[in-house]
Amino acid sequence: MTDILISVRDVHEAQTILKAVPDLAILDIKEPRQGAMGAATPQQWQAVHNLPLGTTAMSVALGELEDLDLSVIHRIPHGTRYAKVGLANQVNSNWLDDWNYVQENLPRGTELVGVIYADDQQARSPTVQQILDSLLARPCLTFLIDTFNKSCGHLLNHLPPHALTAVVKQIHQHQGKLVLAGSITTDLLPDIMPVVPDCIGVRGAVCDADRASTVCPLTAAAFASSLTFFNAGI
Repeated sequence: MTDILISVRDVHEAQTILKAVPDLAILDIKEPRQGAMGAATPQQWQAVHNLPLGTTAMSVALGELEDLDLSVIHRIPHGTRYAKVGLANQVNSNWLDDWNYVQENLPRGTELVGVIYADDQQARSPTVQQILDSLLARPCLTFLIDTFNKSCGHLLNHLPPHALTAVVKQIHQHQGKLVLAGSITTDLLPDIMPVVPDCIGVRGAVCDADRASTVCPLTAAAFASSLTFFNAGI
């Protein structure tokens, strides 16, 4: 079964989404106006953490590795399940040492996600295979494939389904999980669901307008229902 991750920017959006999608797998906190991995404030992390999340796991975006204030790692609330940091502009750098430092300094029980940008040339990030080769041996157990430049198309414009299927197979061989994101809408589900990702992450698809606008409870509930429908058909 493919789960759903929804990204929210603050505690008010979190409350909206938790009410609209009560069986949400992952609630991700980010600031979409700051980019694909834009970080919200530690105050917003804590406010969302204080909500009755039930079985919903909490995730936080930390921004890009090159801009990360390492002191903020220690302000991640204990109990946060996932943390994400992007690898934009790391194509020619020794990024793995810094990535390892972040991983080692996270709160106990918080997992650092391996973030892969499908549009790696625009992001100037390592390629899919370079990241997999570096992190699967760590071991890194959860990966996210997203798009860096949201104005240049959706996930499948950069990685076709057969390429994503190969990535899923490789990650699953290492007992890992894969989240797919990148301007995914309900129209793309017929092509994405046969890939059988562990989770689909959305933001813009559940907003009033674009990803920088406010989340809409009706749209969020409708997307979750569509995912349930496709899950039943697989």
